[in-house]
Amino acid sequence: MSYITDKEFAEAAQPLQDKVYKHIYKDSLKEINRYAKEDSEEKHILDREYHIDTELIFKNGIKILGQEKALRKKFSSFDTFTVEFYQNRYTKERGEFFNLGAQFYLHGYMNADTPEEITCFLKCYFIKIFDFLEWLKKKLIKELELKTRPTAGSNASFYWVGYDDIPDKFIYWKYRKPTI
Repeated sequence: MSYITDKEFAEAAQPLQDKVYKHIYKDSLKEINRYAKEDSEEKHILDREYHIDTELIFKNGIKILGQEKALRKKFSSFDTFTVEFYQNRYTKERGEFFNLGAQFYLHGYMNADTPEEITCFLKCYFIKIFDFLEWLKKKLIKELELKTRPTAGSNASFYWVGYDDIPDKFIYWKYRKPTI
């Protein structure tokens, strides 16, 4: 995978993510904005500093900020929520886990492995990420580090937790495509 194909995959999932927001918020949602993901100096400060890439604006003027992750079908058997713990696991450079400023996280597995084939989510979770991370941060760093996985091809490591192990109080909404 390359950054370009990952970006294309994420962009192909956006119309389906928009459908989720419209389903959850129905007529109260006015606008959906996304911040630049380009790897450049123009990358939006909210994305660069706080890993926020989505803004939902409601008809009453209230805004909420979030993060989105659309994962390929081939990873769906993991059935886990993942968040970058260390950008560099060797130097302990802190990742998204430590400075995520989002209020929600739309996280899910798509039904395909290429952007052209995406038609729906297999699994999708709308997580109260701020509350969930605050709950996790009560644990010792050493305890959290034990639940990280290194990422192939990079120095990063990711904290993971099974969807079924996330307490319901941290889930706004969830969807699992029925299987036969």
